[in-house]
Amino acid sequence: MIRLLKYDNLALFKKEVISFLVQYEAENNLVLGVLQSLSEKDEIPFFMATVLKDNELGLVLLQTKPSQIILSKSVSFTSKEIHEIGEKLITATQDIPGFIGEKKLATELAMYISNVKGIQASVLMYQIIYKLEKVKKKPNANGKIRSVIESDHHIIKEWVYQFCNETNQPISLEEADKRASRMIDKGNLVAWEVNGELVSMAASTRPTPNNITISYVYTPISERKKGYASDCVSAFTQILLDRGYKTTSLYTDLNNPTSNKIYIQIGYHAIMDSIVLLFK
Repeated sequence: MIRLLKYDNLALFKKEVISFLVQYEAENNLVLGVLQSLSEKDEIPFFMATVLKDNELGLVLLQTKPSQIILSKSVSFTSKEIHEIGEKLITATQDIPGFIGEKKLATELAMYISNVKGIQASVLMYQIIYKLEKVKKKPNANGKIRSVIESDHHIIKEWVYQFCNETNQPISLEEADKRASRMIDKGNLVAWEVNGELVSMAASTRPTPNNITISYVYTPISERKKGYASDCVSAFTQILLDRGYKTTSLYTDLNNPTSNKIYIQIGYHAIMDSIVLLFK
């Protein structure tokens, strides 16, 4: 039997789903990280729900942005059960903008909703979630990793702007400027430096008890194909492991073979196929 429970109380939602989500910290890094960043002072998320299968928690749904609902890693559902989830989701919320989550579940759920509501679902990105326990490829000695500081802001805001455009998440230069400032203030942004010049960057985000995610990996076009992104991610990953995290994780675009190859060489291995689907 499938049941969908909708929540309006953030504290209660957290209490009831966190233990389920941390069973797979790396796979659930997005929903866990977003959820743990929310506090009672923030606006209530657009949508919070769980799906119970035979009275046991089987799926967590969270929407904090207008563009998509995050789907957690789930228990195994049959096609019939996924259609039931879709039916109950349509009843529970008027607006279903799209999904980001495990490929099979998100795709089948989106197809069912498309058919019922007569709307088109389009794929924004095919992704892979990677996890690492031990760094296999050390960075080259021709550069060094360092924290990004305020004096780097003029470079970083441009890199943030370009990164977002290249990953189909376009933002304005003004927003890139603000985002760069926030990331520098948080102290979670690093860069690879060669001969006194910054050549690549990476950020850490969404820390959970044992895992932390690496994001915003970017190298400007003029510095690509020199191994700088690999050096930056390798060095940064080791720093995060040395801080006590047991694993690090990251999302990649399936259609970017270069980045996927780089991460595998460093020691990352694929743990889940993910997809971003939007309804038109």
